[in-house]
Amino acid sequence: MRLIRRLRDAALILAFALPATRAGAQDPSPSPPPAQPSPPSEPEPFRLWGEIKTNARHSPFLETRIFTPTRPGAPVTFTPTGFQRTPDAGTALELQNVTLGAEGDLGLGVAAKVELHVLDLYNRNPTSLDDRLFVRQAWIRFGQKAEALRWAYESRLFVLAGMAPRFSKPTVRALESYGMWLTAVGRFEMPQVQLGGALGRRAYWRAQVGKGNPLYYRDTNVLAGDNGTRPSTLTPSPAYETGFPIFYDAKADDLDTHGQLEWGAGLGFRHVRPEPAHGLEADLLGWYFHRKMADAVVLRGTSDLGDLELLRGKGYPLPFEGRDKSEAGLNVAARYGRWRLDAQLVRQDIAKLVRRGFDAELSALIRLPGLFLVGETPVGNWIRPVVRVSIIDNLFDAPVTYPALSVDWDWRKYDFGLRLGLLRDVDLTVEFSRHDMIVPMRGTLHPDEFLVTLRVGLQH
Repeated sequence: MRLIRRLRDAALILAFALPATRAGAQDPSPSPPPAQPSPPSEPEPFRLWGEIKTNARHSPFLETRIFTPTRPGAPVTFTPTGFQRTPDAGTALELQNVTLGAEGDLGLGVAAKVELHVLDLYNRNPTSLDDRLFVRQAWIRFGQKAEALRWAYESRLFVLAGMAPRFSKPTVRALESYGMWLTAVGRFEMPQVQLGGALGRRAYWRAQVGKGNPLYYRDTNVLAGDNGTRPSTLTPSPAYETGFPIFYDAKADDLDTHGQLEWGAGLGFRHVRPEPAHGLEADLLGWYFHRKMADAVVLRGTSDLGDLELLRGKGYPLPFEGRDKSEAGLNVAARYGRWRLDAQLVRQDIAKLVRRGFDAELSALIRLPGLFLVGETPVGNWIRPVVRVSIIDNLFDAPVTYPALSVDWDWRKYDFGLRLGLLRDVDLTVEFSRHDMIVPMRGTLHPDEFLVTLRVGLQH
């Protein structure tokens, strides 16, 4: 009997123990910790690089008349005294530019960049007689800076010094051509000191002071056109024609300031996600720049003078007042999946001559598996369709005798393009620019342009 009782007690113990063991075995294991976002991008190592661009270009012939009297004080008639014409009508095959560069991180939070251009046909300034060899950028930066829509660390304070773009210049341009405001404001670099830094996780600030780029004018297509290179435009030019120019910030004439410093400040907000990003990312930057224009600025390659003397129009001035020049704007960069938007809204005041408008560029990056093989190398790795809209509204009127009447015409420019990544660092861009140039008494003219660009990059 005692043995039976012991067996019964053992059975009861097992009966209670086994379910408890089974339950313990079925308890879920602790959930893994949530995946951590990827760390911010590391600074790029210092590298050498190069780039070669060749182009095929087609522009139709177009001309408008100029009525500036041949000498100050002469009576005004409506007999043409000159013409504005397409800079280089017809079809051309051109070696546009060769670029050599060195840039990247030097360690201890110091970065530098040097960029040397050879030929640079589409950026010769103010005319085709400009240098064939010049340093486009040369700067050093202490501290780290995050560009728009890039998941990267930014210091609370960075300092940049040298020849560099305005902080308001958009860093991405999907086409080879420029939007009209990217041409008009801040296209070229300037000698400067730039400060900035992060204000917490989302906000950031920018400030700079430097030599303001002189005011001049150029055509809205890829060739700037030649102005002030001959006594009269009644006869064809041996190089390029005048084009249909708009006011723009030309290349810095020299490195001293003539007492005309430009200052600017900006405040931005960013919402950027770590890679791989999902959802909407955005970067907004509001900015303002101001400087006093000089009485006259000598520009290489032209008899025209920049700044206020340009507004005086060889004795037939625009209705300007004072010498203050300022720009206020808002940059918008947004990305959602493969789609990207880069836009810039601008209001510019040139000695009380006001104009306003915007550039907006929308593109989509589509990855491809390779359209075909050359040997064992896939060709056709990505494609990027692009559409861009640019608008300039001028809120002033030029007298009919002003030497470049196109500066007060309202403009609408529509760019359509396709960029194809052929191989690594080799791409082909095909684009068409449709211009609506609103000319008083003549209606809307179309100085359109078709452009094909083959770009070959070299990295070391």
